[in-house]
Amino acid sequence: MSEIFRMDPRKVRIPERVIAARLGFKGLGKIPENFEKQFNIAYELAMRVARPLAIYEHFSVSVTRDSISIDGINLGGKMVRQHLESSEKITVILSTLGDDYDREIEELHTDGKELLSFFLDGIGSELVEYFTRILDGKLREENGNGSARISPGYGDLPLELNKWIIEKLGAKEFGVSYDPETFVMKPRKTITAFIGWKRVKR
Repeated sequence: MSEIFRMDPRKVRIPERVIAARLGFKGLGKIPENFEKQFNIAYELAMRVARPLAIYEHFSVSVTRDSISIDGINLGGKMVRQHLESSEKITVILSTLGDDYDREIEELHTDGKELLSFFLDGIGSELVEYFTRILDGKLREENGNGSARISPGYGDLPLELNKWIIEKLGAKEFGVSYDPETFVMKPRKTITAFIGWKRVKR
């Protein structure tokens, strides 16, 4: 059964150097002074419109010589086997900032406020990632020794798995959908991932 995890976006701590690098100021470690005013406006806007929400569910794993599957879905691939082969169960995660975030980025773009739109976009990318890291940490405290978090679209893990994840976790009820041709998710600030939990040696 799926579980829900929510959080006040202001409690998601993102190192300034990380946001600075995302926004094109890599190597500086901070937002340059002449961009601080616009950045602060974008950051406050992000805190107002972001609705960090995660849905996750644990699945038992079936491992054969040729495949790794959960709920009848073959995950397959070299990277999957490398990270998940020794797992007793796998947690499937979907994290999102919600529709309002996307809408605000687009409205700023339409209004010609390109820098604010760009900053809001970059802040959102790190906000959803660091929110997911908090959930990741919570799950590791509860479940012990876990694998690296791997996501559809990376390595040989197919992006098509987004369709199954969204439908299986009931994410459509929370406004998450996918393009049927590309399997790219909407809202854009959405992450899907798998974490495997190793068998306890007896």
